[in-house]
Amino acid sequence: KFIFVLTFILTNTAYSDVPTILDYQSKKSDDLYDSYIYGLENGIEWAYEHTYTKHAIAIYCKPRDLVLSAKQLREMIDAEIDENISFYTKYSDAPLLGLALRNSYLSLFSCN
Repeated sequence: KFIFVLTFILTNTAYSDVPTILDYQSKKSDDLYDSYIYGLENGIEWAYEHTYTKHAIAIYCKPRDLVLSAKQLREMIDAEIDENISFYTKYSDAPLLGLALRNSYLSLFSCN
């Protein structure tokens, strides 16, 4: 019984941690992190709605009817990492996918 519980715990923690840049880059051809990336996108959109509602500040200006696929979101993250490779290499062991996606949103959907 103990071995079963231990095995269950060890196998379930393999992908339960927040992925680092290195984790993401080593498995970016997989769809392993798609749900996580969709969660990041939802968080960014929630932050936009909250900030706009409370303070009338638009963080970014993404067209309302634009729905991004996981592949498109990964491409956005990849482009941000490539554009700032020295930063993301220096902090490759940090969970910065959210920052990469946010920076990509600000760059691609600028309000200016």
